[in-house]
This record gives sequence, C-alpha cells and structure tokens, in this order.
Amino acid sequence: MNILAIDTAGESLSIGISTETGVFSFDTDAVTSHSRLLLDAVDALVKLAKIEREDIDLFACMKGPGSFTGLRIGFAAVKGMALAFGKPFLSVPTLDCMAHPFAQFPGLCVPVLDAKQRRFFSALYRNGRRLSDYFDCTAEELAGHIAANLGESAPPAPGAALITGNGAGLVHETLSVLLPGALVLPDVSRSGRAATLLQYVKVSSILDSKEDTRASAPLYIRKSV
Repeated sequence: MNILAIDTAGESLSIGISTETGVFSFDTDAVTSHSRLLLDAVDALVKLAKIEREDIDLFACMKGPGSFTGLRIGFAAVKGMALAFGKPFLSVPTLDCMAHPFAQFPGLCVPVLDAKQRRFFSALYRNGRRLSDYFDCTAEELAGHIAANLGESAPPAPGAALITGNGAGLVHETLSVLLPGALVLPDVSRSGRAATLLQYVKVSSILDSKEDTRASAPLYIRKSV
C-alpha cells in the first residue's frame, strides 16, 4: 500500500510517503509558508518515490490540535487529493500521534504542544492508550492532571512521567517544581511528524475505519478565530 501523510499542525511542513520500496520524507521549517510549499513538496516526494499521485492508496493528515491555519491547509490539500483520485482519507489527532512512539514506555506519556499565551494542548497516555480528554491548560493545571493520574498520596517515582513535544521545554521547569523527580525530558526535535503519522496509520486499527472525506474537519480544542 502506498500512503501519503502530511503534518501541517505546527511550524514545520512535514510530508511522508510509504511504498513497497521504502519510506520517503521531507521536512522544512515552513512557519507561515505551508500553502506555498505543500503541493510542490508533495510532487517532488512522489517523484523521488517513483510513483504518481494517482498511485497513492491512502491519504492521511494530522487532525489537530495545532495551528488553525496549518490544519486547514493540510485538510484542504489531503481531502482534495483523496476526492480527486477516489481514495480513502484518514485524519489522526496530533497528540495521539505524538504519544505513539512512546507506547512501550512503562510510565505516563504526556505530549505537550505550545498553544501560546502560556497555555498548552496536552493529554495523558499510558501504553499507547489515551487516558484523558484533550486539555487546553496552563503548566500548573497540567501538573494537576498528571498528579491526579499518578496518585497524590505519595511522591511520584523518578521517571514516572515523560513529556514530549514543542511545549515540553516550556512546561518542564514548572512541572519539575510541582512534581519533583517525576519527569523525563526526551530529545525534542522541531521537525514535523509525517514519518510518525505513517507508522501510526500502518500499525493501528484506524486503517479499518472509514472517514467521510467531505464531512471530516480539524479538531479544535480552542475556538478557532
């Protein structure tokens, strides 16, 4: 199966294609240039993979949360190609995708996205399974969510929770004070997550689901303005 995955949820433009011959990916710090770069980047990557757009069997993108404008651009491009070629389309919640590489981590996984104005998008995961709603919260509120899950009757064990994402560094100081010794800060890259999205789609039961291409829309935790 040939799969095209696009991540425009953040400042990076990230595109990945998986074919029988391998995985091909492209990442760049697009900031506000997603719409200008996206289709040309897709064409270049399709050429590198030695296939045509119509050879793609499944189109996937990040559902959100994330940049309102970036999500709209990603949805418009992926849904447009899926409809044009009569192929299925899938959207994956951004935080679910971020937690996926840490599914084997024995503790709590906490992906964190910078939502600006000292607020963050986040959720709690264990063994790849989401335990909570999606949050739009402050660092202090996030600490409360983590503490409630870990249990407040005793200090959390070292390494009991792992934070990742572009907001990890911004909340780390606060969480380290409120939950001392509980957090592991992994190496956080600014690059996008199209390659991870490809992995998520291929190994999860989401492939068995059918999404209404015309009706599907981004996930906005905070009201879009």
